[in-house]
Amino acid sequence: MINAYSKIKIAYYSGTGGTEMASKQFQKDLESKGCICTIEQITEGMNRNQEEHDLLLLLFPVHAFNAPNAVYKWIDALEAVEKACAAVISVSGGGDICPNTACRVSSIKRLTQKGYRVIYDKMIVMPSNWIILPPNPLPYLLIQALPKMVRKITDDLLSDVRKKTHPLWIDRIFSLIGRLETLGGHYWGKQIKVTEHCTRCGWCAEHCPSGNIIMLDGRPTFGRKCHFCLNCIYSCPSKALQPGIFRFIVIQEGYCLQHIAEQLPKNTQIPVKDLKVGLLWLGVKKYLMSVGDDWEG
Repeated sequence: MINAYSKIKIAYYSGTGGTEMASKQFQKDLESKGCICTIEQITEGMNRNQEEHDLLLLLFPVHAFNAPNAVYKWIDALEAVEKACAAVISVSGGGDICPNTACRVSSIKRLTQKGYRVIYDKMIVMPSNWIILPPNPLPYLLIQALPKMVRKITDDLLSDVRKKTHPLWIDRIFSLIGRLETLGGHYWGKQIKVTEHCTRCGWCAEHCPSGNIIMLDGRPTFGRKCHFCLNCIYSCPSKALQPGIFRFIVIQEGYCLQHIAEQLPKNTQIPVKDLKVGLLWLGVKKYLMSVGDDWEG
């Protein structure tokens, strides 16, 4: 079978690593099918390279029912194209359910204005980094499910299967309201506290995707461009950063995808459909069932 696309550009924004993990899985899967792939991480103020491609694969985590602002700026800075297609993949901790179903609308609209034909959009679910992790074994299962879901999407794309979702009307309102949370994120990031454990290594400034952190007199200093990704809080090598306000949004035990992937839960033979989860995680269970009802333990 001849692939519908041969040159694919993958562009992604990632905070705590879930979207980066998905993007690299896409690259691996597409290249194994004979595609030529380039991959680019979207960060604030980055240099943009627009290599020749016939499909743009854009990935981003859901922030306040939308894409992060850096993604919108990246799209707006793109050169206009002709006869190029695009697929938009969002990543969330709760699934493609209310209030997240309109999270791709604005990015699709911007890409269309640049001349892209957006022929596919979908949600990938990764373990939530917000307030609380899903109950075991859901986080582990989501990591296990990622390659399977990526394979399904790449098979669709290369077979020229076209899928467009239809957001709920109420979620379009949530998307508009989410802009207020974005403004709140700017204030929240300004309030991050540096404790005495800081070694002045500069890791946080180097890895902040929004460019919100600079080193001033050897110490991290926070501006008003925070995207609420929580990467600096969770990933600081010295655990020296703490939220100044709304501490409840940070998972107390921390967040590390590698650690989650290495933790083998008990009851590994229970089918996904039989797992008992609360209402909050029904979207995650539905997603896992769409990938497959069994899992490897």
